[in-house]
Amino acid sequence: MNQTITNRNVRQQRKDQHLEIALSQSDSAANLFKGIRFYPEAIPELSQREIDLSTKFCGMKFRAPILINALTGGTRRGLAVNARLAEVAKRTGLPLAVGSQKVALDCPEVAPTFTIVRHVFPDGVIFANLSAASSVEDARRAVAMLRAQGLQLHLNAAQELAMAEGDRSFIWRDCIAAIAQNISVPVIAKEVGCGMTGSTAKQVHKLGVAAVDVGGFGGTNFVAIEHFRRNFTKSSLIDWGLPTPLSLLDVLGSNTNIDVCASGGIRSGLDIAKALALGAKMCGIAQPLLREVTFGGVQAGVDYIHHCLAELKTVMILTGARDISSLQQKPLIFDSEIWAYLQQRQLTKAWIRK
Repeated sequence: MNQTITNRNVRQQRKDQHLEIALSQSDSAANLFKGIRFYPEAIPELSQREIDLSTKFCGMKFRAPILINALTGGTRRGLAVNARLAEVAKRTGLPLAVGSQKVALDCPEVAPTFTIVRHVFPDGVIFANLSAASSVEDARRAVAMLRAQGLQLHLNAAQELAMAEGDRSFIWRDCIAAIAQNISVPVIAKEVGCGMTGSTAKQVHKLGVAAVDVGGFGGTNFVAIEHFRRNFTKSSLIDWGLPTPLSLLDVLGSNTNIDVCASGGIRSGLDIAKALALGAKMCGIAQPLLREVTFGGVQAGVDYIHHCLAELKTVMILTGARDISSLQQKPLIFDSEIWAYLQQRQLTKAWIRK
């Protein structure tokens, strides 16, 4: 019993530390998508009211292509953050994901820090969240806890290895397959900051996963966060992984035929537009909303979402794209660094239309 209490306290302390350090990190995502440009359409033949932002993801239709992505839960502070994020989701009609629910499965008394999102947003689309190493029974419990419409399975090997108390074994495929094939909601395989390749996306698709969230390098850096917690001042692995644009190009250029969510450094409507133009169906935003609701409250979070959507509409008008499907047919310009990556990965043919 004492060991269980100790493990719970360590996990709860870690979750609050993650929030605190994430808020203190400088934002490295500025111009993450700068190597991708649109061709401008000087005669759009469109009005703003004609723009349709709706998208389909995991078999569900959404009014806009933004997911309020997984952040927290399990502590008093996590409860406050999740309550605010759920209110933002309710006011904007967007889907919402919670942080890892493992702590609530082990310690039911902290479940309200997660279930608050369903209390605030009873009719919303909510995604549960667990490690890829979870059992089918735990997956069912996590989904039932939130009456969730989907389940994220996070892939966080780099974070675990950077964490003093983290896992050191990552035998995940059988767990992923068992969950994807034995629960009643779609499963999303989610990287958490190191990016994903097309080969990984193909693997999880064969296992029964409905979608991937590439979780590319450039957003919240959990390797850096874990090293900060351990007072490491230097690390050669601080920039491990694929930046989000390269991860998207790799996954979407590999004929994976799987729904893709772009996350990791998405900061603006222009970033969203570029990710969608590459073929993503949804874009996940986490840290910017954490900052907004922490320092400005719910209304600041709502305003941020509205600003992103307004900017996305502006980009669509300026490219002559009436809807997301049209946007995905628009030509793009890649800089030399991105083109070199596509050549190395033998993906130039997949992207030559762009």
